[in-house]
Amino acid sequence: MKKLYQHHFKRAVPNTHDKIQDCLDGLIYNPTDHASSPRWVMITGEGHKPLMVDLIAENDDHHVIAVYKDKTGWGSLSKSNTTLLRGRHPYYLNVRELVMSYFDFYFNTKGQLSLYGYSNPINLNRYNSWQWRISDNDLMKMGMAFSDETHYEIVSPAKIKKMRKVSQSLKDACFLGADQNGLFKAN
Repeated sequence: MKKLYQHHFKRAVPNTHDKIQDCLDGLIYNPTDHASSPRWVMITGEGHKPLMVDLIAENDDHHVIAVYKDKTGWGSLSKSNTTLLRGRHPYYLNVRELVMSYFDFYFNTKGQLSLYGYSNPINLNRYNSWQWRISDNDLMKMGMAFSDETHYEIVSPAKIKKMRKVSQSLKDACFLGADQNGLFKAN
């Protein structure tokens, strides 16, 4: 998890999924290896639990997405250094379907597909003793604890290495405007 510049949230806190995603999209990406509180992407006031899904990748950064379910389905909120790993509208029937919407767009700087697994939604209330909602401390330990959760394989890491690379035009679109210092250096 990478740190977001939180000073951008001094104005009114957004209160809908679309407004939160717009706010996240407008943030400057921080390429340091520091995990910040996800408090700004958690909608608990509307009855949503603070849920995250851990996405695991081969030869690439792992990523977490804040997920929620409403009457139309599962959706997500996300900040990424790439244009294609941001939030999704809530139209997916289940978490696996939502995760699969990221699959073809989750690749490293060499264009190799990399997403191979995901966790069930992780209720962050389990981590309340770490004061994740208000902490300005590095929460990397919390992020690392996500790897202890049950993960489901989409495709084996061996098979994903054999998949065709994405097209140059998709790669260009994905990394448009990315902070090069924050991109995973693929082997």
